[in-house]
Amino acid sequence: MERRELLKMIVAATGMAMIGNSFAWDELPAATSFAQSGFSKADAELMDELFETILPRTNTPGAKDAGVTAFAIGYVRDCYLPQQQALFEAGIADIAERAQAQFGKAFTALDDATRLSLVESLDNEATAFNNGEKTAWTGEGQVENAPHYFTLIKQLAIFGFFTSKVGGEQVLRWVPVPGKYEDIKYTPGETSFSNVWP
Repeated sequence: MERRELLKMIVAATGMAMIGNSFAWDELPAATSFAQSGFSKADAELMDELFETILPRTNTPGAKDAGVTAFAIGYVRDCYLPQQQALFEAGIADIAERAQAQFGKAFTALDDATRLSLVESLDNEATAFNNGEKTAWTGEGQVENAPHYFTLIKQLAIFGFFTSKVGGEQVLRWVPVPGKYEDIKYTPGETSFSNVWP
């Protein structure tokens, strides 16, 4: 085993970076690729715009900059249970259908303001659904007690973004090894520290 691989295993096992090593943001072995995922090109394009609507580029990078769609596709196929995969797929299909039904266009053809309005309504609906209220999304065909699909999508977007190199280095404050304990005073409005593992 090469030293580099051993160090990566140690970091993965301990969750800690090591002094003097620059591999914290190294690319990991490829997850399930888009070609193998079973998602269509239209699905991927919708995810691109959906994740970017949730985490848009402002004065900091957005979901597209961080490659959240590629991460999400691999994560859904490699880490989600079959029931979660089915819920995610149903959600992507439902968003596509709602965009067409409400606006007569594909989600990707909507302007930014209309996309944001649709995503905000889904977020509100997810909160209501998860609180046991009746909503347009009934969860029919999904396992009992499954959350609203948008909850899954939003969590995946946030997770994918903040564990990416872009999210960790350009949005969070990344300190590879914090070192000794220091009582750091929090100033309202400061960004959080990044916690990265390879």
